[in-house]
Amino acid sequence: MQINKILITGVAGFIGSNLLDFLLKKTSWDIVGIDNLSTGSKNNIAHQLAHPKFKFIEANVSSIDSIKEYDCIFHLAALPRIQPSFEFVTEHINENLVCSMHLIELMIKENYFPKFVFSSSSAIYGTPSVIPTPESEKIDCLSPYAFQKYEVEKYLELLSERYPLDYICLRYFNPYGPRSFNPENKFNAYSSVVGIFLYRKEKGQKLLVTGDGSQKRDFIHVADLAKANYLAAINPNKLNTAFNIGNGSTLSVLELAKLISGKDYEFIPKREGESDITFADVKKAIEILGWHPEQNMEDYLKNN
Repeated sequence: MQINKILITGVAGFIGSNLLDFLLKKTSWDIVGIDNLSTGSKNNIAHQLAHPKFKFIEANVSSIDSIKEYDCIFHLAALPRIQPSFEFVTEHINENLVCSMHLIELMIKENYFPKFVFSSSSAIYGTPSVIPTPESEKIDCLSPYAFQKYEVEKYLELLSERYPLDYICLRYFNPYGPRSFNPENKFNAYSSVVGIFLYRKEKGQKLLVTGDGSQKRDFIHVADLAKANYLAAINPNKLNTAFNIGNGSTLSVLELAKLISGKDYEFIPKREGESDITFADVKKAIEILGWHPEQNMEDYLKNN
C-alpha cells in the first residue's frame, strides 16, 4: 500500500507532536493533524504550522465527517491519565472510547478502510503475572482509562471479523521525552513521571515519590514510539494485532528520582489503580515490525 496522505488525531499532544516531527522529517506524506487542545498545546506544533506538508485542524475527533482522503490514520487522541479517569468517568469514555468508535464507524459507513494505527497502553495488563510481559498476558484493567483502551482494541478485533479493517494496536509502556510535561494542563500532576521530576528539579522543588518508590517502570522514549508508529503504518501486511512498545528493561521510581535529583525527594501516599511493575517483552515488535528501541534514559537525563 502506498501512503500519500495521513491523519494524526491528538497531534498537539506529547506523543502526537513528536510523531508529527518524525514523519515530516522521515516522509513526504501530506499530514492533517486534529486536536481539540483539551490536553495538548498548540505550542507543541507551533514550529510546524507553516510546513507545506502539514495542515492543522483545531476540533474534536467527533467532528470528522469523512476519512476517505486518508491512506492511514494514527489515532492518538485521548485523555491519557489513569487517576482522573476514576473521577471524570463519562468525559473519559467520550474521549477515549466514543471518539475512537466514531472513526471506525466512518470506515464502515464509507466502506473505506485505511490503515488504522491505534495508540493503546500497557495499563491494560494491570500488575501482570508474567515478567517480562508478552502480548498474550491476561488483561486485568485496574482503571477506567485502561479499560477504555482495551475496549477499543476489542471492538477492532470483533468488527474485523465482519469488516475488512486493517489495524495495529501499539501498547505503549511508560513514555518520556520532549514535551511530556505541560504545566498548563489541568492533569499535569499525572503526566510522565520523568517529565514531572525534571520540571520539579528545574523549579528547585523536591521530587515527590509515590508509595515507597519500589514500583518499577519500563520507560520508553517518545522517539522510539514515533518510529514504531511509522513502521506499523508502512508494514505491507494486514496484521490486525497488538504490539508491546517498551524499552524491555525496568527502573524503579525511587531509582529514577535518585538519578535526577540525588537525595532531594520525599514520599507521598501510593496511588491506587496503578501497576506495581511494567516490563515489556518486545520480541513480537522486533520480529514482525522490525522495530527496536534505540534511546537510552541515562543519555536523556544527561542532556536535560
